[in-house]
Amino acid sequence: MVLPLVRSHYSLMQGTVSPKELARRAKELGHACLALADRDNLYGLWEFRRACREQGLRPITGAEVTSPEGAGRAWCLAESAAGFVSLCRLLTRRHTEAGFDLGRAVAEEAQGLAVLTDDARLLEVWRGQGVPALAALPRKPTGAGLALRRAARRLGAPLVALADACLLEPGDRARHRLLRAIALNTSLERLGPADTPPPEALLAGPEDYARRFAPLPEALHGAAALAERLSFVPAPGITMPPWHDAQGRSADEALRQRAYAGAAGRYGSPLPGEVIARLERELAIIAGKGFSSYFLVVEDIVKRSPRICGRGSGAASLVAYSLGITNVCPIKFNLYFERFINPQRVDPPDIDVDFAWDERDGVIESVLRQYAGRAAMVATHIFFQGRMAIREVAKVYGLPAQEIKRVTRHLPWLRGPVEGHTGFYPKRQALPPGAKAELAAPWPSVLAQAQAVVGIPRHISVHVGGVVITPGPINEHAPLEIAPKGVPIIQWEKEGAEEAGLVKIDLLGNRSLAVIRDAVADLRGNGHAFDEAAWQPEDDPATQGLVSRGLTMGCFYIESPATRLLQAKAGRGDYEHLVIHSSIIRPAANDYIQEYLHRLHGAPWEHIHPLLAPILGETYGIMVYQEQVSQAAGALAGFSHAEGDRLRKVMTWKDKGRALGDYREKFVAGALARGVSPACIAEVWEMMMSFAGYSFCKPHSASYARVSFQAAYLKAHYPAEFMAAVISNQGGFYSAFAYVSEARRLGITVRPPCVNRSRVAWSGRGRQVRVGLMAVKGLGRETMERVVARREGDPYRNFDDFLRRVRPAEDEARSLIQAGALAGLHPGSDPAELLWRLARGRRLREAAAREPDLFSAPPPAEAPPLPPGDELERLRRQYAVLGFLPEHHPMVLFAGALQGRGVIKARDLERHVGRRVRLAGWLLTGKTVWTKSDQPMQFLTFEDDTGLVETSFFPAAYRRFAMGLDWLRPYLLEGRVEENFGACTLSVERVLGRIQSASAPPDRGARKKHA
Repeated sequence: MVLPLVRSHYSLMQGTVSPKELARRAKELGHACLALADRDNLYGLWEFRRACREQGLRPITGAEVTSPEGAGRAWCLAESAAGFVSLCRLLTRRHTEAGFDLGRAVAEEAQGLAVLTDDARLLEVWRGQGVPALAALPRKPTGAGLALRRAARRLGAPLVALADACLLEPGDRARHRLLRAIALNTSLERLGPADTPPPEALLAGPEDYARRFAPLPEALHGAAALAERLSFVPAPGITMPPWHDAQGRSADEALRQRAYAGAAGRYGSPLPGEVIARLERELAIIAGKGFSSYFLVVEDIVKRSPRICGRGSGAASLVAYSLGITNVCPIKFNLYFERFINPQRVDPPDIDVDFAWDERDGVIESVLRQYAGRAAMVATHIFFQGRMAIREVAKVYGLPAQEIKRVTRHLPWLRGPVEGHTGFYPKRQALPPGAKAELAAPWPSVLAQAQAVVGIPRHISVHVGGVVITPGPINEHAPLEIAPKGVPIIQWEKEGAEEAGLVKIDLLGNRSLAVIRDAVADLRGNGHAFDEAAWQPEDDPATQGLVSRGLTMGCFYIESPATRLLQAKAGRGDYEHLVIHSSIIRPAANDYIQEYLHRLHGAPWEHIHPLLAPILGETYGIMVYQEQVSQAAGALAGFSHAEGDRLRKVMTWKDKGRALGDYREKFVAGALARGVSPACIAEVWEMMMSFAGYSFCKPHSASYARVSFQAAYLKAHYPAEFMAAVISNQGGFYSAFAYVSEARRLGITVRPPCVNRSRVAWSGRGRQVRVGLMAVKGLGRETMERVVARREGDPYRNFDDFLRRVRPAEDEARSLIQAGALAGLHPGSDPAELLWRLARGRRLREAAAREPDLFSAPPPAEAPPLPPGDELERLRRQYAVLGFLPEHHPMVLFAGALQGRGVIKARDLERHVGRRVRLAGWLLTGKTVWTKSDQPMQFLTFEDDTGLVETSFFPAAYRRFAMGLDWLRPYLLEGRVEENFGACTLSVERVLGRIQSASAPPDRGARKKHA
């Protein structure tokens, strides 16, 4: 036989097909085993194992390890667990060792590995060093392999016939060439012969290879003998992070003591009986699963920051709550621990912890430093998606960057296949329904070619916060690389890390935690006594009122337009309902949201089945939380905790078809056996499937609802400090423009930046917010800090004094003038005067540089008479450098253009329900979604000087108008006012155009990302 050795698309920009496709084809061709040997990595290992298991193939684990200089290669295949460790170490060295030498590294890491090479020199080196390397004959015996065969006979090295395939179909060759052109940043015409795989790279059947290698039967015998030896399949257990106790206690003992001590701090002493019972149950399960050290390590990590939010399913654990890892009582809020850990669960736990966004990197750095050599971050595999694929292929076609940008911006609906998108809608033109503007050549070909690479890995990156820690060297558990940001990463994504038994700790960044931190610090700096230890924002009536009306812009998890509308429709501001609302907002749940609102407002309803009443009672008979899927599967169909949790996980897989079909059969059979009707089974299953996209468990939503309530409390009681912190932390759903408008709606006076009063960040006090220097476009960070530092105890006296002490660049000084930050130095003066002074100083400095003896320090001078500046022009320039107007809404600049247009204000929308109206609004943000018929539509948020308006662009309006809209621009809209449970929205039928004015502010380039 021949050893079928393949490369998948995880041989980045070289392979063309997935491990799943390779396994399927190998099975069809009659192979009994398959070896995956991707170039210098094990990225696809666990996907390959799953694929082979599905096809009934025996997987062989390995990699092709190359010399960085291209001087030789080796196929290293694991024969044992020790060989797998050697392979991980070898690949780590390949990616992290300066001056990596393939010959030396393989010789030093050969234990447990079958080493093959087609390089006669390397074969001789390794045989001479006692490594029993084999001579590999890839694809077919040729004259080029004569030297290798001679060396093999002389050294007594067995010959091995390899398939060495990277293609499945002849058409894959064109895709390979396309990938090589993208990787080399060149055109297809400039590729060399080495960049095209030969015909023999196509995977063939055993008989075909037997014919090819018939002249060398010893190579076929060598392959058969090697395949027989390679029976090792990685089957790792769970690898817990290390924990050492100076007092000699076991991890179980230490966790018990710390949990009880922490519980006493949470609940007082003596502990209530239900707390003791819950602790004992959880501790028994945790110890039984060997997870105690994990909790202790996470506890040690969270102590590095004073403000954290433990979330995810881990927030259902009373032990985690007692240790300070989470902040929501799982007893009070009935959180389901078995969603996190249960006795049947075989995969490791997963605790997610949020830190303030600007503290997170420091925490991760400290963990990696503490566990140096035993810790790394998890990787993220970046795949070609629609727009990325189009851009890359267009470059290969030699299209200019501006054209690529222009066309791809016209294709915002890309989802799934891209090849059908041969039409687009011009940016400034509204076409009638169904009309298309066809893309000119070569764009149809670009789109077709782009489809060929969609779903292929492009490169790997760093997971947003996943860290794994091992008791011994981590490179014995997984191959490592060094990410561009300098941190070590394992080669697997989170799913692969889990299958490898590596326990991930997610250390994530959260801007709202920083907002709360900064707002509280401002409060204390302003003289307010603020006791966080006694802070219970969930019980505050003013906060509940704000939440119930959906006035939560800036309040983290509940500030999106969809959530604010839901809050307003529900009219409930209590914590329990906010937890429901934080979970029910998910893509496939629109119909259930409407039914929930009907039931919430008193419509009669019954449970789908009596067995589900205890599970769905708190959510009005509707599945809202992930764990309700698992619980319903148990109650209705007899699933165990582990089976129910596995069903929940399968539903989130990208490739879930076969596995989900198996679970459905089991669910139907189990429910029928309990007497459930087929109609009821179908209804419950359909509700379960609404969780197939993203969804949340109750502990996660409960944790985030608490953070949201803290933010809402600060907004309700200290709006100036809160809004300043929101804008300073540059996060959230909206731009600074929108938050400034919200501040004004709260009755806050927004003061422009001032070199004598502004900090770098924004600041709030009383009913005023001062714009921070960070808002001034073009002002460098170092200059901002100099402005603040050099005025300490001695404010700037005038413009010349400021220039002398700060020495900003001329463009920075110009931006400060236009932002109004220097107006306080010369009250009543026109910006033109300061610009004249700036230009005069530059001319004098230039003259002094030419003739230093003739000039000394220029004396102060009065500006010559200058014509009074135009107020609208001043505001226009201020907008250009700030992206907003501190003291006005920019709609005031367009008041003249709107006269006589019959425009209503946002605050009056509810007076026109059911009628067609015109409204002038500034586009803030939006979200593209797809209807049940898979057509794109958008929900866009506009505002005028009186409030926000949520709008719907249904498919027909979307096709005609949405492509012509720019963020942060004013538009005249026409549509019908609709009301749903008291919340009014505008269904847009026409965009009458962008509002034009001679004083229209220029585009500052500050666009909010399209969600």
